[in-house]
Amino acid sequence: MLHVFGHKNPDSDSICTALVTADWLNRQGRPAQAYALGEPIAETRFILETAGVEAPPVLTGSIANKPVFLVDFSELEQGPEGLAEADVQGLIDHHRIGTLITRGPLDAWVRAVGCSATVLLELMGHANLSRAQARLLLGAIISDTFNFTSPTTTAEDRLAVDRLLPIADLALAPFAQTLLERRTQLGDTPLCELLVADEKAYQIAGHSLMVSQICVMDPSQVHSRMEELHQAMEERLTLDSLDGYVLMLTDLAKGSSELHFASRGILPAEPVQLAGALSRKKEGLPWLTQQLSKVPR
Repeated sequence: MLHVFGHKNPDSDSICTALVTADWLNRQGRPAQAYALGEPIAETRFILETAGVEAPPVLTGSIANKPVFLVDFSELEQGPEGLAEADVQGLIDHHRIGTLITRGPLDAWVRAVGCSATVLLELMGHANLSRAQARLLLGAIISDTFNFTSPTTTAEDRLAVDRLLPIADLALAPFAQTLLERRTQLGDTPLCELLVADEKAYQIAGHSLMVSQICVMDPSQVHSRMEELHQAMEERLTLDSLDGYVLMLTDLAKGSSELHFASRGILPAEPVQLAGALSRKKEGLPWLTQQLSKVPR
């Protein structure tokens, strides 16, 4: 049985694409089960409810020596216990090739598009998609591209959505609006949960980092809690033996971000503004890579 899953602290792409990938593999006669490496966030729960699909079970324990199929990541640091010893048989992704090393050949599809769901749709085609599958893939693409406002958006993502909408039987505007509202409603969520909800681990220029992203329509709701957030980031340095913790606070209304840091002297002490930046992958990580490449090891 193939274990199909995305990264830790799963976003909508990791969960929705894993679910449809498992369906695709089962249809090929390759028994597969979708899993998640954490509970779905509010945005993902909305997509699942709209599709009428249950959330996948949360994967627990080690997957060493088990057959797995990855979606939406190839960084060992973002995977479950035992991933380095697992039998990775497949990968569908839209990020950089990370630290994963496989024990043998695998089927891998990695495209420079806005969402793993777009890659999967190119593999599956759309002729035999169910309404539920179309809604899952549509939600993943709208989420990952911030409804086409992210610089990671490509013509392939737009074409994928055009093909999915009639099958999903949804109007794009109200669906996307509700999805993004769910994504940016922070409420009284504990600060540690805000950080963990969309954080990813990386090795950059020999440094161990955690990079979190919080997307809001009004940054003031986070600025008022920033002192507490910085304290939580500092605590994570020790707790997780990190060289640095980075928070990318993204203002979806203005289409820009600011980076906040906690580090062992390798990153700026003051926040850095990234005008026009929405994407951790395309803008946040390249900035960090350039910055850290100057730091003596």
